[in-house]
Amino acid sequence: MKTGIVVGKVWATKRLSELPGGALLEIAVEEEDEMDERMIAFDPLGAGVGERVLVTQGSVAKAWFKESNNVVDALVIGILDEQAQRKTKKS
Repeated sequence: MKTGIVVGKVWATKRLSELPGGALLEIAVEEEDEMDERMIAFDPLGAGVGERVLVTQGSVAKAWFKESNNVVDALVIGILDEQAQRKTKKS
């Protein structure tokens, strides 16, 4: 699994019947060394631009679909909340 930031939506001229309701999103993958990797992931959850998401790939993404002839290799499986910064008081 990878985390990333939604940077945009992908639009197609034709809808594939294999895909249920959802959107294709462009994700900037968060890596410790670099932020240059981008991927297209199917999003059934409704994430918006600027949100951090959790993305799975391969057989885990494929298993989410009931039909075995799906065309998705990357799937958004979570929208990550930003952690609230905790302030501690010095006594």
